[in-house]
Amino acid sequence: MTSPELEHFDPAKGQMTLSLDAGLYPIEVLYGAAFVLLDRAYVLLDRDGEEGRNSRYLVHLRAKSPLDEAGLRALAGEFGNELLTQALRRLIVKQNGNLIEDITTRALAGAAGGSAPVDFLEDDDGLDFLDDPLGIAVPWEEKYPKKGGGNP
Repeated sequence: MTSPELEHFDPAKGQMTLSLDAGLYPIEVLYGAAFVLLDRAYVLLDRDGEEGRNSRYLVHLRAKSPLDEAGLRALAGEFGNELLTQALRRLIVKQNGNLIEDITTRALAGAAGGSAPVDFLEDDDGLDFLDDPLGIAVPWEEKYPKKGGGNP
């Protein structure tokens, strides 16, 4: 069974219990999926049985606002979809962990005042910072002289 199984369903109280195989998803995936639903439902994670072959996770969901039966079933479906999303996200981080770590290290080093790349520091264009070939640094008074010649 790959999707959560509906163990208990009470639309009058806006609550349900989902059950899924503990060996199918790591606990971090359940935490991530539960976190996404926290704005709309109270979530309680539990385990049915001892750790082992027939162990199952129980996910108790209770809607924070009134939901009809269709809305409650949609919430259960969204939890199942979020389990898959979190599992994929975990897999991507696991496969690309070194790349993510390298990029983060470089970004933090740059923000902390790390050295600039060597090609940026090389001055091969021959310009000085005081050079103004486009005339941008001309003072306002020289660019727009007063016409009256007197004080305002």
